[in-house]
Amino acid sequence: MSTRSLLSRLVVVGVLSVVVAVYVYAGCGTVTVTSVTPNTGPAAGGTSVTITGTNFISPVSVTFGGVAATNVVVVNGTTVTATTPAHAAGAVDVVVTNQGICGGTSGTLPSGFTYQAAAAVASPGPTVSPLGLAALAGILALVGALVIKR
Repeated sequence: MSTRSLLSRLVVVGVLSVVVAVYVYAGCGTVTVTSVTPNTGPAAGGTSVTITGTNFISPVSVTFGGVAATNVVVVNGTTVTATTPAHAAGAVDVVVTNQGICGGTSGTLPSGFTYQAAAAVASPGPTVSPLGLAALAGILALVGALVIKR
């Protein structure tokens, strides 16, 4: 087989590969994000969420208020799981962006996740040491003895 014949076959195979790839992924539709479950979590992040929508094609990136999520997994074309990053308290947009052959297509769920501020820890109040209790008991006994003597 001549070099020219081999080269023409390689070109044909390459062109067919591109045509097949375009045909298979010609349906790169509009990405939509319809829900995030759960839709609230701590500002510290770390909440495992399930994102539903349409046209998710692996790989994807997910952001919460512009901050990248971790552990992003495309389960199928309508479901992605991820872990929320840390963020200031408040509602944020959730954005899913296809990265691969359909790169650049993204969908946004406005105010799709709400970060909650950490709850303030209440002080347990004043405490009394055992020595303080013993001193108080002694004082009360002395006062009691004086009252009884009168």
